[in-house]
Amino acid sequence: MRTTVWNDEIGNHTAKLLFETGSYLVDFKRTREDWFLWKSGIRAPCYCNCRYLNRSYLAYEACTAYIETIIRLKFPETQIIVGLASAGVSWAARIATRLTLPMSFVRGAAKAYGVGKLVEGNPEHGIKGVVIDDLCGSGDTILRAIEALEWEYQIKTLGVITITNWCFASMWEKFDPLNLSGIYSLTSYPNLLKVGVANSHLTQEQADMLAEFYHAPKTYNWPLLRNEESK
Repeated sequence: MRTTVWNDEIGNHTAKLLFETGSYLVDFKRTREDWFLWKSGIRAPCYCNCRYLNRSYLAYEACTAYIETIIRLKFPETQIIVGLASAGVSWAARIATRLTLPMSFVRGAAKAYGVGKLVEGNPEHGIKGVVIDDLCGSGDTILRAIEALEWEYQIKTLGVITITNWCFASMWEKFDPLNLSGIYSLTSYPNLLKVGVANSHLTQEQADMLAEFYHAPKTYNWPLLRNEESK
């Protein structure tokens, strides 16, 4: 499976932090009608909310340090850090401070008043930036942000960094034509499944089902689960 994970050791540690803070949720006891609804419309017994990492100072600082390191090593030309509203803003703000760089963020929708732009912060035109978000699924939100940065301020996106990236084939289809210098994440599904089983958050049977699901999330036919067999 093609991955965005920068470092496997960091991938496993970040996965551990996601479980410990309740950011990655798995509940096979729920009925299918009560499964988690993803932004894409998919329903599944698992869900990730990286905002919960902020409940732990140590988790927040660890992930921030990892992202900072990636930028210093992989994107030394970076002139601005750009967060995506709303989950990416806290990460971008902290990282920009650590790197002593300006920070901007891209709104989910343009304001209906004022200058009416998507990009906030009135950044300098024509500079180079790195986009930060918490999670990349389909990639649509990040793609719109990259386009807004180019259109409104002629900012060239060097790369994208997220806490986790599900590395779906549809995401690569959108990003490959952009010829970015790099797409990185701290962790992804293989790390979560491995860490989940090792730390008893998942059974091996559950991890195997989730692994199959992740390869084809829109078409995967979930087997009859144990909580449904007795009905």
